[in-house]
Amino acid sequence: MLSELNEVTDHLFIASARSVTDAAIQEKGITCVINCSMTTPTYSTSNIKYIPIMVEDNEKSDIRRYFEEVLNIIKEEYEEGGKTLVYCVAGISRSATLCIAYLMKHNDMTLRNAFRHLKSRRRIIRPNNGFFRQLIDFERSLYNETTVQMVRVPNADSPDCVVPDVFYEVCRGIVWLKSCKNSLRL
Repeated sequence: MLSELNEVTDHLFIASARSVTDAAIQEKGITCVINCSMTTPTYSTSNIKYIPIMVEDNEKSDIRRYFEEVLNIIKEEYEEGGKTLVYCVAGISRSATLCIAYLMKHNDMTLRNAFRHLKSRRRIIRPNNGFFRQLIDFERSLYNETTVQMVRVPNADSPDCVVPDVFYEVCRGIVWLKSCKNSLRL
């Protein structure tokens, strides 16, 4: 899963840096590459547009400031008959955040539906909590409501442990497994 270019729509792909190769770009017909990591590309295809978006993968990074620029680039590339690849180091947080924002704005999806759609195409996505908060704010600006909330995980080690509700069941299971493991240690 980490070493694939995953198709989000017929004109949008997501990937990790490791999977971005000349062969993969050519095979998928990619015409524009958006690198939203702090690394430099390892491919040499020169006949494609290359857009660097330097953003760190941490909860304090302001990824939303890139939404309009990136979403417009993807849309314009599509309107010109092209295909865009968005990637970051692992293809889990930064690139997923930008793809979700694109689906929300240009495919008229709610945050919840955009997340589910992307998750069905690339199972390992997990925007960090700071990015998810920015997606929630973006959804509110688009639709005047939100479909995802940040919720506290009960029985977590920290009372500040919050996650987007789309991750709640997974996190609840992890906390439950941890509590079972701890109770078995007598």
